[in-house]
Amino acid sequence: MKVSFYLKNPKGTKQNLEGLNPTAIFARVCYDGYKLKYYTPEAILPKFWNEKAKPHRAKETAKFAEYPEFNKRLDNIETAIKNTIRKYINDNANKPPAPAILKPLLDNAIKDGGKVKQENLLSFFDIFINDSKTGAKTTKRGKPITPGTIKSYTTTKSILADYQTHSRKPLDFESIDMAFFNDFTKYLTLVRKQSTNYIAKNVKVIKTVLNYATDMGFNNNTAYRNTGFSSPTEETQNIYLPEYELKEIAGLDLSNDLPLDRVRDLFLIGCYTGLRFSDLSILHPDNIKDGMITITQLKTGQPVVIPVHSMVSKILAKYNGNLPPALTNQKMNDALKDISKQCKALKKKVSITYTKAGKTVAKATEDGQPSEKWQFVTTHTARRSFATNQYLNKVPVITIQAITGHKTQAAFMKYIKVAPTEHANILGDHWKEQETAESKTIAI
Repeated sequence: MKVSFYLKNPKGTKQNLEGLNPTAIFARVCYDGYKLKYYTPEAILPKFWNEKAKPHRAKETAKFAEYPEFNKRLDNIETAIKNTIRKYINDNANKPPAPAILKPLLDNAIKDGGKVKQENLLSFFDIFINDSKTGAKTTKRGKPITPGTIKSYTTTKSILADYQTHSRKPLDFESIDMAFFNDFTKYLTLVRKQSTNYIAKNVKVIKTVLNYATDMGFNNNTAYRNTGFSSPTEETQNIYLPEYELKEIAGLDLSNDLPLDRVRDLFLIGCYTGLRFSDLSILHPDNIKDGMITITQLKTGQPVVIPVHSMVSKILAKYNGNLPPALTNQKMNDALKDISKQCKALKKKVSITYTKAGKTVAKATEDGQPSEKWQFVTTHTARRSFATNQYLNKVPVITIQAITGHKTQAAFMKYIKVAPTEHANILGDHWKEQETAESKTIAI
């Protein structure tokens, strides 16, 4: 921990080059990887400041007779800064305060009449988001918060701000109770017409922020931990592409449209590796060696090793050992629909429903009719297709999970998309294999 003092304008202002007017003194506070520039209540004429002294203090000169008291006040400020940090660390399980938290604490400890700013839920969101960006706030595994997750925090804060305007009720920590929960979810459902899962996502973010505020000592109201303060979710309906549909996509002649050709090839690599789009977009030839793909996943920070499928080998050879370049996720999704629309197998009608504004609605329908399957193909379809196809190919679930990163079999089974008839076929095949094995045993 280090505290150093500096002048705001060491040589005076542009209007006062001789430095005849006092200039503010700020403290540069460095602690536990953090840095804070904090302005003290003190000011001094630049000509009486000794930049060469260690630590920086006022010159010991008769021309500045009050230097003993002045330097003593700086000593006291330095001590107050260090004591404030130490006290916070001791009170918060050895966790240092982020700069946004430390500043109001220093105001209270140092400046006459200063008070700790009373944060509400919306203003604390800024602290939470800043800590997520700087690394002060991490995941439960100690990993950095991803930009995508931080974006979801910002979105929820914006929704809360709109709700505050709509409800005309300030979002103080004390007001976050079951009455707030019921009114807020009603607002999301009937006014913003959000889906069930999107509502649950926003409530989850709010609870995450409230937990952080409670841990940091900003919030003492724990009504949000009530079992009823939780929105239900519904199982998402998503598609996967079986092997015969992937083969049709692979067989499309896209030689006259190289951008689509590259998107198709990168998508197929995803279908035979199970990698997320974020990992596919950074995959490099250096990650591929001796028939294996080794990469550290961006989302989880976990390393994964995947054997190179023959389809992937074929595509790599096409690009001289390199990978086709990735577009943005949205541009990839748009291109994938242009590609998938050319496949006869993806012209079949499918109906995907979900709950929105409290009602069951069909996703992406035309004139109320079920849409064609190609309309639902996205970059994430590749990963889901990999998991489902490998499951249907009877690859052990634990092996597939090691690649997809699902922590539990229950989570994995929710993720894959296997129709009831496919489950029935798996059971039927198992019975046939069992009967064949038994008959061979009897024959022996």
